[in-house]
Amino acid sequence: MRLQTHAVGGADPDRRRLMPIIVVARLRLRDPSLLDEFFTRASGVLELAQNMEGNLGADALAEGQDVWWDVTAWQGRPQIEAFMNTEPHLSTIGLVDHLCSEASFVDWEQDSSELPDWQTSWRRLVADGRSATLTNASDANETRSFPAPVEPPASED
Repeated sequence: MRLQTHAVGGADPDRRRLMPIIVVARLRLRDPSLLDEFFTRASGVLELAQNMEGNLGADALAEGQDVWWDVTAWQGRPQIEAFMNTEPHLSTIGLVDHLCSEASFVDWEQDSSELPDWQTSWRRLVADGRSATLTNASDANETRSFPAPVEPPASED
């Protein structure tokens, strides 16, 4: 999929900009005993994303039953590729089959660099996502037939 541009401030072609790309991942650990290994790696990957050039935002959600979500926003595909090919992401992605029974991913372009809420992320993942081929995949992995994420209640300020 190619990056699209849209005019900012009218139809002036000199003022075109790339649309941010949102990337969502949902992972379910295949065994609770893998939590320490997974969490150590996932924390490092999230920190990497937050510090990469071209990252516009990153967040994670720890859901019950060993399900983990992350969402990132990027300036463009070259920045995503640089992230994917940098440690610790590079070696962690190679362990997805060892760590997970479900692993689904989706990306899309949007006008805003604001991170989507978890319900929007879930809807996009179910409708347009792709699943990793896993040795110990659950039935829901290929069909992405999993429930919407359960978010903690919002704190009142």
